[in-house]
Amino acid sequence: MSGRIGARATLVAPLVVAGLAVSGCVSSPTYGTGTTANKQLTTDVSTMFSLKPKRRFASDYAPRPELVKPTNPTTELPPPQESIVTASSEWPESPEQRRARIRADATENRDKRGWEPEVVNDIAVDTSSSKPKLGSSARGRDSGVAPAGGGEDLKKKGAQFREQLAATKQGSPTVRRTLTEPPIEYRQPAETAAADELGEDEFKKQRRLKAEAKKAAGGSSWKDLVPWL
Repeated sequence: MSGRIGARATLVAPLVVAGLAVSGCVSSPTYGTGTTANKQLTTDVSTMFSLKPKRRFASDYAPRPELVKPTNPTTELPPPQESIVTASSEWPESPEQRRARIRADATENRDKRGWEPEVVNDIAVDTSSSKPKLGSSARGRDSGVAPAGGGEDLKKKGAQFREQLAATKQGSPTVRRTLTEPPIEYRQPAETAAADELGEDEFKKQRRLKAEAKKAAGGSSWKDLVPWL
């Protein structure tokens, strides 16, 4: 009895699945692809578990063309480039040879008095500060005390620094440094303008207004006895 029921179920199950698939294909929308959603799902599931190997299309490779060779082949290679020393008269010696010669000359004459090197350092070195001045001693230099005449140099440097600082500031009343700054004529105040008056200090003004408001309200404090505070 149970065998008959199982056989019937085996026969009926595919029919039910096929009926559901057909009904789904009829009623499901295609979304403009021409294939319903259920049919596409069935196809994807069946191909997922398919044991059949996928068909692979062989790539069509075209053979490579032959190499382009010169019409008149030459068997001799061009001669190598000549040395820069002999090829050009503007280079009597190579940079490496010049550097080696200058180093050898400096090593040989470094202990000679009055010898000057051929190559001068690009950075200007102030030799006046390294040479001791008359009237100065090693003890005074080591103690950090400025030698005689050092104060004048400091004053000159300070004046130069102030001039450079004033030149960098914008809004100079006498010089127009850039086009974005207004003309000098526009910076001159009018004759009736209070150009030299700085006005009242904001802190003092605030205290004065508070005191006047408190006094107008009828109050008084010990600060009324000391008006300059």
